[in-house]
Amino acid sequence: MTAFFAHCRQEGIDGLQGVTRPGVYKFLAAVADERGPNRANVYRKNLLAAWNWGIGFVDGFPQSAAVIESIKPFPATRKPRYVPPEEDVIKVLQLVQGQDMVFLMAMYFTGARRGELFRLSWGDIDLMDGRIRLIDHKGGGGQERPRWLAMHPELVKVFAWWREARPCAVDNVFMQTQCHSFMGQPYKARTHFMDTLCARAGVKPFGFHAIRHKSAATTFVAKGLNAAQILMGHSRATTTDIYVRSAGLYADQGAILEALSASVIGQAVSGLIRESECGAEEVPHRAEKVMPLKGATSEAFCTQELVHSRLQQPKKHITL
Repeated sequence: MTAFFAHCRQEGIDGLQGVTRPGVYKFLAAVADERGPNRANVYRKNLLAAWNWGIGFVDGFPQSAAVIESIKPFPATRKPRYVPPEEDVIKVLQLVQGQDMVFLMAMYFTGARRGELFRLSWGDIDLMDGRIRLIDHKGGGGQERPRWLAMHPELVKVFAWWREARPCAVDNVFMQTQCHSFMGQPYKARTHFMDTLCARAGVKPFGFHAIRHKSAATTFVAKGLNAAQILMGHSRATTTDIYVRSAGLYADQGAILEALSASVIGQAVSGLIRESECGAEEVPHRAEKVMPLKGATSEAFCTQELVHSRLQQPKKHITL
């Protein structure tokens, strides 16, 4: 919004009537040239959301979103999301302590979004039963969607420790502690936190959301798409599937080939390939798998002679 307002000032636009489709497109095209089409599409989505909000809550706001909605997203190729390797996550975790350790552990063991942890209150944590309630605003019209997750035993321990060790008794779980004037207030952002940690750890930079993706990737590989969907709090499996594909988790197809090879059909085919070369009685004595040296002289549904005779027939010319 800051960038869009700066664009409006530069173009002399001082009211909603001056916001036109060509003007918005000019702004988004400049973003696409400077920062790439993916970023321009994010700007378009956010501008459209802001415009729709204005339709519903601002008196006198234009009651049509066609100004932005009619602009098609810019063609873009998404690169696979960066999911840090386990050793890099461990190096970062080894550098933190206190509340920061609790925060990152909660992010990994719950797959929570950053905002979900910022909003977390002690009423959302059930230490007795080892459960945690995460609340997002992804429902229709921005409605809250709570979900309960089982907590890892180690996460229960650190939450219990933090509740006793926190510098002041406030309802929000995570709090600002950097100075007395903000002591106890909930976090709204931690802009450079992960960049600083990654630099100190000497690893490729990754953010809070990458930890969420790491949790989803680990869950998906071990327990499949449904478990990853529950962890991430997606209402549709198709949304989780997009995350999984963008993270490149479908790229390794070794498990598919292994499953097909281990099946009864796969084993039978493997046996047929060996038998065709050395004979069924010799199979137990031959460890290597070799393809037949001679091709078959006939197909399943036709003979070579029939095919050859058809090819020798003169072609018929069709006059249109």
